[in-house]
Amino acid sequence: MAKHYYTIEEANKLLPQIQHQMAILRQAKDELALMRLSLARKQKAQKENEDSYDFFKEEAEIEFSLISTRQQIAHLHTLSIVIKDIDHGLVDFLALIDGKDAYLCWRDGEPNVRYWHGIEEGFSGRKPLQQPPS
Repeated sequence: MAKHYYTIEEANKLLPQIQHQMAILRQAKDELALMRLSLARKQKAQKENEDSYDFFKEEAEIEFSLISTRQQIAHLHTLSIVIKDIDHGLVDFLALIDGKDAYLCWRDGEPNVRYWHGIEEGFSGRKPLQQPPS
């Protein structure tokens, strides 16, 4: 996979698409949680002599949804965009800062990309962008 290094402008232009993608991922995560809960309740209530086809079908639907969600995240990763946290909408864009790999860091709700952190640092290591990455 070839790395793509984002400028602040490139990352900001992608934010509407990323916001939309995050909404889809959050919805998928919530639906998966409900599906798993429903299946667990049905399995607990199931009698030994009931047909297990319905359970197999629901398990397959959960697996398909999970695979689809993972593919969406993997696709973003191939674009050098990393989803760090679906619930909080944390997204990192690979960038070069001072000649080193780093991440432009954005959280859903922020108007634009205004922070960065090193590859090994996380959200707590965010620093304000003071000048465009080199």
